[in-house]
Amino acid sequence: MADILCVGNVVVDAVGVGVDEIPAEGSLALFDRVELHLGGCAANAAMSLARMGLKVGLAAKVGDDGMGEFVRGVFTKAGADCRGLVVSKDKRESTSYSFIMLPKGGNRRILHTLGANATLGPKDISPSLFKGAKWVAALGLTLLPGLFGKDLAKVLKAARKAGAKTAGDTANNNRMSDWSPVFKGCWEHFDVFFPSEEEAKRIAGDRPPKDICRFFRDRGVGVAGVKLGEHGCAVMTADAYEAIPAFKVKAVDTLGAGDNFMAGFLAGMLKGRSPFDAARLGCATSAHCVQAVGATTGIPKLSVIEAFMKKRTRAR
Repeated sequence: MADILCVGNVVVDAVGVGVDEIPAEGSLALFDRVELHLGGCAANAAMSLARMGLKVGLAAKVGDDGMGEFVRGVFTKAGADCRGLVVSKDKRESTSYSFIMLPKGGNRRILHTLGANATLGPKDISPSLFKGAKWVAALGLTLLPGLFGKDLAKVLKAARKAGAKTAGDTANNNRMSDWSPVFKGCWEHFDVFFPSEEEAKRIAGDRPPKDICRFFRDRGVGVAGVKLGEHGCAVMTADAYEAIPAFKVKAVDTLGAGDNFMAGFLAGMLKGRSPFDAARLGCATSAHCVQAVGATTGIPKLSVIEAFMKKRTRAR
């Protein structure tokens, strides 16, 4: 049984390393190698929580294919509760997949299909999964059209009814010009809402972090936060506001930093920390993430992250 249930998107990333040429139609080009990784906001957060040693579950949807079996195998090996990982009955729906073309010297190109993520909805998320959970985190929400508006509210209310607290996060979706339908009727059902600054501005408008937090609080969110990348984060509760700096480390790969922040934040809240201390733990978890290649590769046991945070905080 999971203490934290991550609900949302799961992606299989095939990373083509050394893709320096896009071949013309009907021709062929060579690249160095391909690597298979897990991705997606919910998958990254769940995997990191499992690596920390916490009891975590995953509620997501995959296709009836080899990629779906790969996802289940990876999470089962990590010790995550996979009862909520459902397989689409529609043979046309594949597991969500990205082909990432990584050149030797340049920015990556990504081809992506939403796959089964596009139809994940309340019917796929059994209320029995919430039993015993302390936190239910709905992640990557702007990439989950089956969990927009009333459907998202239904899941959040069911989680709260079962005794869990709720958290939410977004993902970058430039194909949607208006994000308001995603959250219509949902704000008051979030105990925590913590998007990145860029994504928060898509919802609240171009305003300072403190005003963004107030925007969410005014709409019923319990703890409102904004992730600020290398600048840390901002957090507002009913009683206080605080800007929390990031831990300075040498970053080699920022992939998954925001998802790992959420994992660390949720771990802190689970352990009874204040929202501000939980956010510091989120920043410390992100700091471990960016020091290694891959979204979850650099995440150690929770005790190691806590020791790092304590040592770095004293040194400031």
